[in-house]
Amino acid sequence: METMPDKEVNTESATKTGLLKPSLNAGFITGVGLIALSLIIYLLGLMEVTWLSYLSWVILLAGIILGTKHFRDELNGGFISYGRALGFGTLVALFASLLGGIFTFIFFSYLAPDALEQLRDAAEIGMIERDPNATDQQIEFARMMVNPVIMMIGSIFSMTFVGFVFSLITSAFLKKKDALDG
Repeated sequence: METMPDKEVNTESATKTGLLKPSLNAGFITGVGLIALSLIIYLLGLMEVTWLSYLSWVILLAGIILGTKHFRDELNGGFISYGRALGFGTLVALFASLLGGIFTFIFFSYLAPDALEQLRDAAEIGMIERDPNATDQQIEFARMMVNPVIMMIGSIFSMTFVGFVFSLITSAFLKKKDALDG
């Protein structure tokens, strides 16, 4: 019976690396970046500057790309299929969004309830600007929807979905087939 050379064994075991722990690590780092951005925006008093929220998508995209590339090159023998890259990137987004969602809840519930009131006021003003004939009930509903639980759930779902879309695109560029796979 022949034994396989060490290099082939290492490549084989590297390609079977699980996605969960590395994506959790990358998601944690990405989530910390998202939290840092949120804190900077809050501390600088820029919460009403809506275009700054798009920077969170840039951080998420960078986390997916850098995390997937690190996983592929350092933990998976330099190779990753489109499907594994898609799964990895989506998991990064899910873990980052869970961390960010929990932070959102804690932040607006306990650390900065004044910021929550600012967002409620902005929602009311936006509602009146869009529909000057809005009823008091509609305005109150808009204010009521700005609460930490809804914001947490909404951010988890939206960030994960956007991360999935980003991963659909980035996986096409990050995939790298093993020469042995054909």
